Amino acid sequence: MIQVRELPRAVRGGLGLVGAIALSCASTVSMAAVVCNNTAISIPANIDGVYLNLVTGATGTAGSGVPGWDINLYQTGASALYFFWPSTPANTAGGVSTATVYDALTAGAPIGPAQTYILNSGGGGPAAYVNWQTAQTGKYLGVRFYNEATTTINYGWLQLDTGASGGFPATINSYCYDNTGAQITAGTTPVSLQQFSID
Repeated sequence: MIQVRELPRAVRGGLGLVGAIALSCASTVSMAAVVCNNTAISIPANIDGVYLNLVTGATGTAGSGVPGWDINLYQTGASALYFFWPSTPANTAGGVSTATVYDALTAGAPIGPAQTYILNSGGGGPAAYVNWQTAQTGKYLGVRFYNEATTTINYGWLQLDTGASGGFPATINSYCYDNTGAQITAGTTPVSLQQFSID
């Protein structure tokens, strides 16, 4: 015969509290606003380059093959790195800039509605890209884009490594954005992706 014993009330209450805390933590993680992708994406040194949908992570060499694409990074006829942005919806895309130059941001720089963005679709002149047409390691391109899943403007960053030959070879090492439309800082990642050590 199997005997069933009831746990003391204090133990049952403690287990209930632990369960509630666990559920609360699980909910917080699943509702995280910062979305990241750490898959390295090589930027081909040609006129097509790579089209990227930041929400789905889809990439391709033609915008028609990447529905909802948010940025196209490519090499021009001048053998230099350029960016191309979708023009619709209006005023929803672009890169963080100082005056008319795309910034190469350092970790901790703010990216949100208070920053200035330029949208040089179809070129815009080589001066806009000067920061990204040299060797850069560990710098961030701040971006705004239209999130088709939430129908809001989102702010994020792409961590790019670029080479000395007009910005090539070029690689997107990772990117993150806040899917609520809130400001984000360059280099910000969710706690779940951070590494800690205990001394």
